[in-house]
Amino acid sequence: MATFGYILAALLMLGVLIMVHELGHFLAARWLGIEVKEFAIGMGPKIWSRKGKRDTLFSLRALPLGGFCIYYGDEDQEEEDPSAYNKHPVWKRFLTVVAGPVMNFLLALVLGLTFFMAWDKPEPIIVGVEPDMPAAEAGLLPGDRILAIGDVPTDRADEVGALVLAAGSGPVEMRIGRNGEEQDIAVMPRFQEEEQAYRMGFSYSPAHPQLPFGEAVVASVTFCRRAVAVTYQALADLIFRGEGTEELSGPVGIVNVIQQETRTGGLPVYLQLAILISINLGFMNLLPIPGLDGSRLIFNIVEAIRRKPLNRNVEGMIHLFGVVALLGIMLLFTYNDILHIFGVR
Repeated sequence: MATFGYILAALLMLGVLIMVHELGHFLAARWLGIEVKEFAIGMGPKIWSRKGKRDTLFSLRALPLGGFCIYYGDEDQEEEDPSAYNKHPVWKRFLTVVAGPVMNFLLALVLGLTFFMAWDKPEPIIVGVEPDMPAAEAGLLPGDRILAIGDVPTDRADEVGALVLAAGSGPVEMRIGRNGEEQDIAVMPRFQEEEQAYRMGFSYSPAHPQLPFGEAVVASVTFCRRAVAVTYQALADLIFRGEGTEELSGPVGIVNVIQQETRTGGLPVYLQLAILISINLGFMNLLPIPGLDGSRLIFNIVEAIRRKPLNRNVEGMIHLFGVVALLGIMLLFTYNDILHIFGVR
């Protein structure tokens, strides 16, 4: 597959993950009797739109930076129509908001189930080490068994790629087993110009089909649980230690990583990345940051405790400020991604 094909595959992945998230909001709203004014994938100007049943406008927008559902009466905080969004009980609005992240978690579990039923995962045994590459220089040898990457233990080959990716472009701390003994080795990935990717120069035991359904369910739940733990730890390190700021990426950087890793690992790695990004999307949206689902959930909880809403205009301004700030940050990350890809930084 040419580079353009991998980029299209990466864009398709992000589009599907965003669509599933917004579909969660949409389906929950329809189920609970809340009218949806617009269901959009992407941000910015419309490039396609169509009016559906019950007068919902379905649209595709130019910038792949997210998506949104606009509910009837949600934009007009003074709307007095009893069918307006804010006139519905708080529990209905809460379920509508939380449905987006929940759909991302459910999608990750389904993708994990598919992945584990298609590819069994042997122990992560290193089977090849390229000469004059970081892995060889750090002392890795064929036959070494990978026990942990960073602080995350692993006993399955399918997790290696995701854990290495989570470690970023800095030194990758690995614990390996050799001749019955354990030792720690740090491998510094090296950027390869011809591949436009960071590589360490080792290969590990390949996958073989396949796990039975019951085992695949357990494996999928375990994989997703570990992915949530890694995401939580990375966020905690970023907030409290300032670690990982240089590895933050916008849509362009994410697409670049997906196409690079898919080119190397094929469909199994592509599915793993889809699982990780879906979990990240759901997890990050639950954070109580203005403009994200977590902020709306906080307002719903406060309204339920007070038994009356906060000032709708103030709430609307907070959400609007959050959306604008998030878009600005995303554009800044995108600018940095472009500079990095072209070697300016």
